[in-house]
Amino acid sequence: MICPKCFAEIPDTSAFCMECGARIKEDALDPLYAEGSDREVYPELARANLLRMQGKYEEAIEVCRRILGRFPSNETVHALLGDIYADQGKYEDAIQWYELLVELAPGNAHHMAKLHNLRAMHAAQVAPPPPITEPEVKPAKPKVFAYALFGLLALILVAAAFVAGARLNAVRQSAAEPIKSVQGAVSPSPSTEPVRIPPPVPTDPSPAPLPTPAAGFAGMSAVEAELAQKLSQQLNGTPVWCAFDPASNRWQARIRIQSGVLNRSRVLQEAIALARAFYQLYPNVPNLNVAVIAPSPNGGDVLIFSAEISPQIAALDPTTLSEEQVQSVLQQLSAWWNPAVNFQG
Repeated sequence: MICPKCFAEIPDTSAFCMECGARIKEDALDPLYAEGSDREVYPELARANLLRMQGKYEEAIEVCRRILGRFPSNETVHALLGDIYADQGKYEDAIQWYELLVELAPGNAHHMAKLHNLRAMHAAQVAPPPPITEPEVKPAKPKVFAYALFGLLALILVAAAFVAGARLNAVRQSAAEPIKSVQGAVSPSPSTEPVRIPPPVPTDPSPAPLPTPAAGFAGMSAVEAELAQKLSQQLNGTPVWCAFDPASNRWQARIRIQSGVLNRSRVLQEAIALARAFYQLYPNVPNLNVAVIAPSPNGGDVLIFSAEISPQIAALDPTTLSEEQVQSVLQQLSAWWNPAVNFQG
């Protein structure tokens, strides 16, 4: 289907254009078409997300509830409420909001993946500690075995004494014979080269192993999947993919923006948040290639941003960046932006 306002291609089931936010069918009977698009409530969504990033969770929840009072089927508000509760570690509330979101969009695989991650994190939170097992007491071995062992040791000592006596007699006989020297023979001198001891291999003080990676980490090696799962947990379950390129000896990390209006400031904040979490785990890595993807109007995902982010830029707190600081960082980065994506500012 083609949007009559901006002529963008959109799915037939969409209530609003994902590019410009225009209503597609004014006279539709489906109650979803009566809801406001993200573009119509963008200032309120942006304010709620900013309050969330500042840690003002109750105020952010109140803004979201006011939006739901007018547009109860808005998917972005449901996702934002779930993320707000996940930030506070209230996984039961976050799961409830994402379950409602899956009911609103049952065909959205990314919402299902986020719900799966939240359920796994909640299960790990409430899992009981492993039971303490007492060491098994082995029964005492019979005395017959001890007697047999004692007899074997006695035979070994007798044999060792016999061999030592034979060697001593051989040494005495050889000492009595004249020493025959060979002219021109040079006794080998001990080597003066120092013995090199290899340095000890450093051990990785990594925490206890994580649970088995979920299906969303398919296609990565065990190390890549473990790192992706660690970063996803630090980012409240947001899908993350990792890859290591041995040719360039560099790590690459990719994060997905779930929903909402896209603008360059938001994309940069997500990229810096991912790099910040990575450098907390590996502070000695010189730089990281960060990519950001988002849902495509035609289905699937599309790459919208890619850049090398250094530890200096990652040290910035994305939740406190002003608009001037965002523009300054954008000028420092040699970033790639997808020219086919219509960024909202």
